[in-house]
Amino acid sequence: MTDDKPIEYLDYLLEGAELNDSLLQAYRNFHLTLQSIFVAIGAGLSLAVLAFDELIQFTLATLILVVLAMISIYILIQMHRIIIARGKDVSFWHRKLIRAEQDLPPDRRYFTQFKINQRLHRADANYIQELFLTERKISDEEIDLLIERGLGHTRKILDKWLFIGIGIIWLLLLAISIGYTAYRYVSVP
Repeated sequence: MTDDKPIEYLDYLLEGAELNDSLLQAYRNFHLTLQSIFVAIGAGLSLAVLAFDELIQFTLATLILVVLAMISIYILIQMHRIIIARGKDVSFWHRKLIRAEQDLPPDRRYFTQFKINQRLHRADANYIQELFLTERKISDEEIDLLIERGLGHTRKILDKWLFIGIGIIWLLLLAISIGYTAYRYVSVP
């Protein structure tokens, strides 16, 4: 590193990235645990709707399921916003780390090498390697290319598809329960 950016600066940047990544994982874990509990209760209520014989029982179970689904979906939307924002915070620190490593010789750009290694299975891996492990200075757009603008393969699955999947599960539980309740109301003499 140059005199104005001692190795402690890289340590500081790495600590910032670690802290924000740790918070991101904690939010994801909390959310997944909470949604697992909600979905388990929702599945139980949905089964109860199908098992109850009395009109009042399956109607009440359906109403409770609808309220629980609304609460769960509200939390799902709010947690999605929080997790996306925290992911952007992690990307901020990753950008800073990669930018700071540009002052190091290419063979000492360890975080940059790690990010390249994450992308090795993709078609543009050689281009990425040549771009970041040379003496040439890189632009902010090129750094975004390396960190995939904050939404890499894993983040796409966790921050997008997991939320969509949970929403679909709720829609299915609601469709089954509400549909069965409506059917029972129509078929009751």
